[in-house]
Amino acid sequence: MANLNEQEFKKVLSSGELPPLCLVFGDEDYLKKHYVSQLEKKSVDEAMAQFNLHRINGENFTVDEFYQLAESMPFMSDYSCVVVKDLNVDKMKNDDLEAMLDLFGDPPETCVAVFWMDSVALDEKKDKCKKFIEAIDAVGVVLRLDKMSGTQLYKLLENGAKKRGVEMSRDVSGYLVKRVGDDLNMLLNELDKLCFYKGEGELTRRDVDAVCTRSLDASVFDLSKALVSGTAQQAFSILNDLLAQKEKPVVILGTLISAYVDMYRAQVALNSGESADAAAKVFNYRRREFRLKNAARSSAQMSMEQIRTCLDILADADMRIKSTALDERRILEETMLKLMLIG
Repeated sequence: MANLNEQEFKKVLSSGELPPLCLVFGDEDYLKKHYVSQLEKKSVDEAMAQFNLHRINGENFTVDEFYQLAESMPFMSDYSCVVVKDLNVDKMKNDDLEAMLDLFGDPPETCVAVFWMDSVALDEKKDKCKKFIEAIDAVGVVLRLDKMSGTQLYKLLENGAKKRGVEMSRDVSGYLVKRVGDDLNMLLNELDKLCFYKGEGELTRRDVDAVCTRSLDASVFDLSKALVSGTAQQAFSILNDLLAQKEKPVVILGTLISAYVDMYRAQVALNSGESADAAAKVFNYRRREFRLKNAARSSAQMSMEQIRTCLDILADADMRIKSTALDERRILEETMLKLMLIG
């Protein structure tokens, strides 16, 4: 078939003409899991699943096992389905990869083989991965599912709220994404809570504040703004909330480091005469360019030298929190005080 987008893939599923091979990858975990589940349901009757649905963990993958399962005739069904989860193609032996690609050249007509990259990344630039993708694309479907853009997310949330009998404006959908983050699974869970809480009528920002849990990234972004502005009370209030939510200090610190790295990259771009999000072209900010714009605003009053000093402080804290027996919270609090003094 071909390399398809989500809408084209939906048409394939509804047509009943299932591809013999399908690769599902990208950085949107919820959609990947959803469409793998749809492929399983479309290819194998639930009553016959114990006979015709086979799942292989990529760590235990062998070409021989895959061949035997794919070639075996389905039991009282038109298709069998073999789902291989998290196969690390780049680490496969050359002989094993070539043997598998030979099988791809003439796939059995009675099997739907799905390669699902859940937590293992697939680097399209590496030779083995490139061959793997091209071989599947030649006879089957390559489905890449990346995180939605802001506009796509807003529209999805607004339509989802409408289906649940509640109205959601663009202002509120944007606020929900800002508060919760762009993880689709988390957003849909929060949308369910929000609509159940509201019942009917039009959602407001106050409803979002009352019901929805802030994402770690959103909370740490607010924390970084408080540190830059020297607002100690707000900064430590956010920290206390995060710790009360059982977030680990080392995780909070790691996210805080990312926020300051965003500031540094954004300011480098601005000092070079570019827009803040120009750094997205160099670093991996696909569909997350807004982070650089936000970072530029929050660090507008800081010099490059100040940001570099903050990064040195954070690097020292990262080493201490991971290599000493000192109390992690104490290290984090000391680090926050140092960052506020610099700001």
